[in-house]
Amino acid sequence: MMANVRAAKARLSELLERAAAGEEIVITSDGRPKAKLVGIQPVRARYRVNRRLLAVATRKPVTPAEKLIRQERDDRD
Repeated sequence: MMANVRAAKARLSELLERAAAGEEIVITSDGRPKAKLVGIQPVRARYRVNRRLLAVATRKPVTPAEKLIRQERDDRD
């Protein structure tokens, strides 16, 4: 669809709804295309981390690096 600037100003809400529905609207000035209204994809909801689940998650005890190095050295001998 094409609309001149004056018509676009008068019917902006309608043109935005049409663009959101997938239609491309070209806005003209003095008969020349100047801009295009196109819809955008809806923004997806951001992924949320459940921090309570992370806090209570069972974790294996971490062996300190010094202990691992000692064990490896002892295994070599």
